[in-house]
Amino acid sequence: MKVLIIGATGQIGRLAIREALDLGHEVTAVGRNVDRIKPEIGLRVVKADVQDAESIKSVMPGHDVVVLTFGAIADFKTLLFGSRVCEIGTKNVIAAMKLFGTPRLVAMTSIGAGDSAGHGSWAFRNVIKPVLLGRIMKDRSVQEELVRSSGLAQWVIVRPAVLNDNEKSTQLRFFTSFDGSSEPSDIARSSVAAFLAKTIADRTFDSSSVLISN
Repeated sequence: MKVLIIGATGQIGRLAIREALDLGHEVTAVGRNVDRIKPEIGLRVVKADVQDAESIKSVMPGHDVVVLTFGAIADFKTLLFGSRVCEIGTKNVIAAMKLFGTPRLVAMTSIGAGDSAGHGSWAFRNVIKPVLLGRIMKDRSVQEELVRSSGLAQWVIVRPAVLNDNEKSTQLRFFTSFDGSSEPSDIARSSVAAFLAKTIADRTFDSSSVLISN
């Protein structure tokens, strides 16, 4: 399949490129600072800004699937004043997908967004999210609602648990609801990337939000 990865220069984005290529997909990697990504067989690298609608329209034609791995940088300004990068970027992506008939969207958000609010480890629920990430999660929650109401033929929202840099694992837990389940813990970035790449073609969680955790 022809896959467009937007946010490809981030840690998970770069890992997702490799996983998608290894699965035999043709990948277009999109980001604002793409110099660090070297083109190779099956990979095209394009500079574009998800907050620029025309920029995203220019890279959309010809793709079967879009994978979103972008998000606001958790710097002082964002933590203090918030961000709309996920909202604006996702609006631009959805509009371009509809314009060019791209059917499938795999959108990575985060634990703490939407109805996953109030879940995760004690530290995440009581310190990290309310003190540090509250404004960022508002943007993520808006992003999720945009995906759900998009009218796209196929969509999946992937919510990673708290991220770490451990080795990749295929032994994951999947949460589409939280009733009767022990709380999500954490997950390796490499595991998230592998799951995103798998979900390019796997329709198990279509039309739903799935939280992934060790």
